[in-house]
Amino acid sequence: MRRVFGYFRPYRARGALVLVCIVGDALLGLAPALVFKALIDYLARPAGHHFTHVLLFVGLGLAAAVAGGLLGAAESYLSAQISQGILFELRHQLFDRLLDQSLGFCTKSRSGDVLSRMGNDVNGVQDVVTETLFGLARNLLVTISTLALMLSFSWQLTLVVLVLIPLVSLPARRAGTATYRARTCTQTKLAEMTAYLQELLGISGILLVKAFNKSRAERARFAGINDEVRHLEIRQEMVSRWFGRLMNTVQNAGPALILLAGGYLVLTGRTTVGTVFVFATVLGARLAGSGTELATMHVNVIGSLALFSRLFEYIDLPPALYQRQFHTEQPELAAARRLDLATQACSTQQNAPMRPRPGVRTPRPIPDAPSTPDSAALKLKPLTARGSLPRRRLALD
Repeated sequence: MRRVFGYFRPYRARGALVLVCIVGDALLGLAPALVFKALIDYLARPAGHHFTHVLLFVGLGLAAAVAGGLLGAAESYLSAQISQGILFELRHQLFDRLLDQSLGFCTKSRSGDVLSRMGNDVNGVQDVVTETLFGLARNLLVTISTLALMLSFSWQLTLVVLVLIPLVSLPARRAGTATYRARTCTQTKLAEMTAYLQELLGISGILLVKAFNKSRAERARFAGINDEVRHLEIRQEMVSRWFGRLMNTVQNAGPALILLAGGYLVLTGRTTVGTVFVFATVLGARLAGSGTELATMHVNVIGSLALFSRLFEYIDLPPALYQRQFHTEQPELAAARRLDLATQACSTQQNAPMRPRPGVRTPRPIPDAPSTPDSAALKLKPLTARGSLPRRRLALD
């Protein structure tokens, strides 16, 4: 996790602005609860009141909603810039490290698996990038501010709401582990399918299938891989669906328990109707929503660590020996050194003496021709066939 959070360091200024927007949005989110409580308590005793106060309460609620929406839009824009910058850096590092690998790595690795890590895995970590740091800060601020307001209204109803929190947090760890395993198996099998399809549907793969008449065998092989992917996707979806169903059940049961306890407190004169109303509708839902998002974020983070581990597996690959030699040099110096090495290699091969191979007879060297002028003439025997050329003496200059 420390390495993952290290990608946020170049965006600390924008991250600070996002945190300011989150704080403002969390505080403005409490305005509906305050407005509703004041309005309901005001209308519960209508004698001697004016409609102007009602307009004032409603106007304050609308203004807080508009301001919160603007802060939320600014937060979304800044967080999107940060998340896309981190994804850009991940793609750049992965692509740069893959270019530094040797030909042996390219021949041993399946191209479909490499493309799957560049596409599927990088896009899969986008949610955890946007929801890890800022989502944690947002949900913590919402939870703390909501609990503080609830305690100021009624500590008895706050205790009732806090009973529901363990029902949300206990199954989160188990669901996160199951999601991690399911997502790891699913991404591995998707990478295998991508590599298989790219190798088979290429021109060389199709030619081999047609030449050896392997259509039936390849259909059976693809059917097996496709069936495994289907079962893994269903398993991953069901883990998320059961966890979400549990969260919905807790959220639906919460307001009923709050109304039951609030009704007893109202009849005994310990609280007001407006307090019970905002607990059952606004504050209870707000606290349950932030707690659910915290638990869901934990599940997504644990599941997305599988994608980060696959990306870091390729990013941490050491560069090839030849690439490592010129990796830290300037482009002009590196090019000059490559040219010098190539020139030295060619000159070494030209000047190296030829060694006879074992079992091969070495040809006898031709004696040097005499240097006298008379011996420079070469006599050619006349052709005996019909139409042959006449006898001539050729002189070599």
